[in-house]
Amino acid sequence: MMRALVLVLAVLAGVKVWTQERLYRDGAEEALLRAYRDRAIAACQSQQPARVAAADAPAPLWTRPASVALAIGRSSAHVNIWQYDNALWPVRFRHPHVVLTTPPHAVCEYDVIEDRAYLTQL
Repeated sequence: MMRALVLVLAVLAGVKVWTQERLYRDGAEEALLRAYRDRAIAACQSQQPARVAAADAPAPLWTRPASVALAIGRSSAHVNIWQYDNALWPVRFRHPHVVLTTPPHAVCEYDVIEDRAYLTQL
C-alpha cells in the first residue's frame, strides 16, 4: 500500500515538473516571437536575394509570412557540434532565430543576437 502511494506521488511530481517546464517554454517562445516578429519581418523585407532580384520572379512578401517559428541556431551555418572553437559555433547552436517562410519556398532566418536576416531558397 505504501509503495503504491509513493509511486503515485512520484508520478504526480513528474507530471507537475513536466507541466511547469512546458508552460515556461511555451510562454518564453510566445514572448520572443511577439518581441522580435516585426524586427524579423523588416530585416527580411530589406534584404532581397540576388537570385530573386536578377530574375523576373516577384520577390517574396515577408509582411505576410506563411509561418513564423522560433529556432535555436541557424541551420545554414556549416559548423559541426564538435567544432566548439569555431567562430560560428554560437550562431549555429546558441543564438535564437525567428524563422519566416513564404509560399514560394523562401526562408528567412532572423538572428536575434546579431540583429541580421539570412535568406535562403528551398
